[in-house]
Amino acid sequence: MAGISFIGSYSGIDKGTIDKLMEAERMPLVNLTNKKTGITAKQNAWKDINTRLNTLFEKLKVLQNSDTFTAKKATSSNENIVSMTTSKDAVPGIYNIHVEQLASSASVISGEISLAEGNINKELGIEGAFTIGNADGISFDIAIEEGDTLKTIAAKVNDASNDTGISATIINSRLVLTDSTTGKRDITLTDGVGGNGTLAQLGLSDTASVKEGTNALFTVNGVEVERNTNTVDDAIEHVTINLSNVHSAGQYETVNVELDTEKLTKAVQEFVDQYNSTMTFIEGKLAAGDPEVPGSAGALSGDSSLMRLHSSLRSLVTSTLNNENSSISDISQIGVSTVDRYGKLEFDATKLTEALSKDPQNVMDFFTSNNVDGKDIGFASRLNSYVDSFVSNSNGIIKIKTEGLDRTLKDLAKQIETFNARMVKKEAYYIKMFSALDVAMMKAESQMDWLAGQINAMNTKAK
Repeated sequence: MAGISFIGSYSGIDKGTIDKLMEAERMPLVNLTNKKTGITAKQNAWKDINTRLNTLFEKLKVLQNSDTFTAKKATSSNENIVSMTTSKDAVPGIYNIHVEQLASSASVISGEISLAEGNINKELGIEGAFTIGNADGISFDIAIEEGDTLKTIAAKVNDASNDTGISATIINSRLVLTDSTTGKRDITLTDGVGGNGTLAQLGLSDTASVKEGTNALFTVNGVEVERNTNTVDDAIEHVTINLSNVHSAGQYETVNVELDTEKLTKAVQEFVDQYNSTMTFIEGKLAAGDPEVPGSAGALSGDSSLMRLHSSLRSLVTSTLNNENSSISDISQIGVSTVDRYGKLEFDATKLTEALSKDPQNVMDFFTSNNVDGKDIGFASRLNSYVDSFVSNSNGIIKIKTEGLDRTLKDLAKQIETFNARMVKKEAYYIKMFSALDVAMMKAESQMDWLAGQINAMNTKAK
């Protein structure tokens, strides 16, 4: 029967009563837990804000990159015939290109080789050698053994292709040799020492079809150009011309090289979207909420640092910029303006495109340019410097905030641990105390019963 508790059997103070006492004792724990939950919410909110600000920081860095403003694009009237790729240094212009001939590779197609059952893995019974060479004077000796098959001979040619640049394939019982380099070139084949007729047995002599490689022939704005490749990067400075097909006589394609305004337009739109998203998120965390609705307030409601961030971001984006290098004084002049009293931004890309068409350098200088002291005084730099004061991994405000909250959480965790340990002892004390009370009351009842029995016995004798 050991271990069975009869607590409350005499005193009426049972385990349920002790649980109610402990519930009252644990009231401070509720406050500690609620405080921990609130601080955790604040810490998570700052982490989310840091992530959003970092994204905004990266969007602004794109607007500080000169490539965003100087990128060029090339548009062809028919990309299937001729196209261009450009670097940021390409000079804008219009190019009329007529393609007369594409560059091609030299090749040799053997005559049909007699194969047993048409099987390329059957031994040919040929023994000898031949030398294969390219137009650069590089050659390689191919030794043929009696047990070789058409497939193993092709493999030997391919093994030497790192040196010769000539590869071999098998098509319809024919050995096809192809030079990997295009242009006016040829493939040379000679029998091995002794002229043992190896080439003839492989159909690579009189019965072979030989095709010489050709150079690309085309004109650019009437200027004739000849190159040994269809990818020409030295005809127009900072431009690569890609030839894919030929024209009929008198035909040509027009390729327009111009400033790639889409790259900057996309960068500004992404900045506006991220700014709006970040500001909306901050406003949610600052919300006062409804006093009648518990938990409706934002996690950082009333936080002075976040309120300062919110107002400063809005001011930096919409205020006038004193930039000695650009006539653009605020971002609304290139299409970014507020649409409501909350400061939400809207972007009209046509205004930016118009400004770029007039003076692209003026637009770039607005976003990023240095003063006489070498300091970047552009819009993007000014805003990014402020954002960096919050997100910096070394001494950013958010880092300091989250570290302080983390220390508070650790302190609260220790308080909760200590409190819980004290509650365990307190509950054990109540159980012990009320168990002792039950024992005492049981003994008192027993003594009262004995005393009543003695008195009854004495009364009986007296009668």
